[in-house]
Amino acid sequence: MRTVQMEFLRPDEIVAERERKSIVYFPVGPLEWHGPAMPFGTDPLMAQEVARAAALRTGGVVMPTMFFGTECDRPAYILEAKGFKDAESMYVKGMDVPNTNLKSFYAREEIFALMVRENLRMLVETGYKLIVIVNGHGAWGQTGSLRRLCVEFSNETKSRVITMMPDPQKEGEPELDFGHGTRVETSFMCYLRPDDTDLNALPPREVPLKYTDYGIADDFVFEGKRSENDAVVYDPRDASYELGEKLVKTAIDHVVETVEAEYAKLQ
Repeated sequence: MRTVQMEFLRPDEIVAERERKSIVYFPVGPLEWHGPAMPFGTDPLMAQEVARAAALRTGGVVMPTMFFGTECDRPAYILEAKGFKDAESMYVKGMDVPNTNLKSFYAREEIFALMVRENLRMLVETGYKLIVIVNGHGAWGQTGSLRRLCVEFSNETKSRVITMMPDPQKEGEPELDFGHGTRVETSFMCYLRPDDTDLNALPPREVPLKYTDYGIADDFVFEGKRSENDAVVYDPRDASYELGEKLVKTAIDHVVETVEAEYAKLQ
């Protein structure tokens, strides 16, 4: 097969690959603010590259990436943890804090679910045994919608549908500071899209990256915990190509192992 990307394959090639390995990957994620240094399509680009690499190892094909996703408003306890003083009266959706210069492309949750549903319907009709939604965006509304659709389609059709976020965490290693637009995610893009990631777009090292100013956040903030100065702890300026390479390869291994285990159950 010339490529794993469905859009570049001829019909006979798609059918032949489906007969050989009835797996299709469906990468999903929104165009979203990830700070001044990161591509606007960070989440779907990550999902896309992992899906392609996984398909090369497991067999199967990859649907065109859906650059589309959803988010919800942040509760006051998260905004307080970020350092906003008027958190109770603020309306902040996802990572779009007031100081960002470009709003993220967040669809309404019900529209997002409809879009995914239609793609799943078509993939079921195409006859795939295993449909793998590779989700690059961890928003509650997005992951909840995807899980509900997986349960529905897996029980009401002949296809098995699963959703997963690529996990760069190796078992037994120290917990990763995944965050949003911080060191780990920025390292992903340093490796996957080095020409589109510019750490020089961030301020000099002595300038704290305040959550309220840069729209990036450590993981613990989403649990309502504050940093000492309301600034990023796991700094994206510490990101590197080498760290990104290591983490992306672990994430691909995670997807491959999960998909192969799920497909074996269908045989």
